[in-house]
Amino acid sequence: MNSNKTFDEVIVNRFSCRNFTAERITTEELNYILEAGRLAPTAKNKQSERILVIENEGLLERLKEATPCTFDAKTVLVVCYDKNECWIRKTDSKYHGEIDATIVATQMMLATYAINLGTTFVCAFDNDILKSILDIPSNIEPVCLLPIGYPKEIKPHNTRVELEELVSYK
Repeated sequence: MNSNKTFDEVIVNRFSCRNFTAERITTEELNYILEAGRLAPTAKNKQSERILVIENEGLLERLKEATPCTFDAKTVLVVCYDKNECWIRKTDSKYHGEIDATIVATQMMLATYAINLGTTFVCAFDNDILKSILDIPSNIEPVCLLPIGYPKEIKPHNTRVELEELVSYK
């Protein structure tokens, strides 16, 4: 496993991979990615994220009932949060589990690219079907899927808008 990329290389060159080889990632690579997620910051350090690792061929095939966006990856992470464990903002009762799970997913996506693997953030799925297929309890809420594997091709980022279009100073 080679993780010699600098942070700048990772954030500039990471891309959404939607085309994977048939080769499975190694246990060492998977553990590296999962550890990056474990170390991600969460609101009040509640660590309510829950990650389901899907590598079973039958379940990978069934995931296609919930989304067309697994891209035939041999590993798919389903990033969730536990509604009973996440921090809830007192002023408006907002659950921060979804934000925390997204931070965890982002950190895992960056770690994935750092070790020369590919992934993409998938939020286009039928939540009810996904929960049924994976027998997810009602307190666990899926946020995204991360199909992970070896990229068949390297594609650069799509064009990005200029910083001035995104940032304003007050």
